[in-house]
Amino acid sequence: MPAFLTATARSGRLGILSIGSLCLAISLTAGPLLWAGSSSPTKPGNRPQEAEQGRVLFNGKGLCSTCHGVDGHKGQLPPHLTQHIRDNIAHLDPAPADLRQARTLTLTTDKQRFEIIRHGHLRTAMYPISKDTISDEEILALLPYLASIRGAVSPPASVPASSFSLRGDANNGRQLYHELGGCAICHGIEGHLDSRPPMSADLISRLKALPHPPADLRHPSSLTAQSDEDLYRSIKLGHPGTAMYPKTLLRDEDIRDLIAYLAVLRGGSQ
Repeated sequence: MPAFLTATARSGRLGILSIGSLCLAISLTAGPLLWAGSSSPTKPGNRPQEAEQGRVLFNGKGLCSTCHGVDGHKGQLPPHLTQHIRDNIAHLDPAPADLRQARTLTLTTDKQRFEIIRHGHLRTAMYPISKDTISDEEILALLPYLASIRGAVSPPASVPASSFSLRGDANNGRQLYHELGGCAICHGIEGHLDSRPPMSADLISRLKALPHPPADLRHPSSLTAQSDEDLYRSIKLGHPGTAMYPKTLLRDEDIRDLIAYLAVLRGGSQ
């Protein structure tokens, strides 16, 4: 964690709430511009030759196969890697995504995949890639190849719903909700919309002026995200057209803990 965030975190709850307030203020100001749904000037192709170009990039200069495996096979790393590098990859936490298992991937659109490839993924070994290394056009060529390997594996056999649970620890989730997550700023303390933490008059006025009021987390019928999977994506990726910005400071396990706490607010079981 950067030093300035570490210092803020040590200052206690109000300090961490300040992070959430800052993020919210930024989202309230820039949100309509950032989440207006503007499309990229270019789109990924879908012709066989474009997928093949992506395959060459994936296994070559893109270095994707170093972590994700040759042609996306996690257990098949490039033969030229030293044992030291292999050991480092084996101990990565979180582990590199299995690009051939679509149901395990959190990115759902090519726009999200483009942004992650270009700018990296917080709290993972997915580092930003400069345009000197891979151009925007080359990233666009990677996308149809990634789509092709996601469809190369048959759908998994039916598994009981309980094995898909995304819920973690509700107690941890409660702390995250009121602190690092910044959720209470919009959704209220303990999910009560009429009970928010102390904040500036300017921020209060901005909240009141939101075109889409924050959801009432204690009333499931008012929620757009109904399943745990929907909640996970909503927290991680944000909601276009609203002040719900992506929670980039939260780890995947943090989001699971939040989902468990949200279930408690709705009156559901952990």
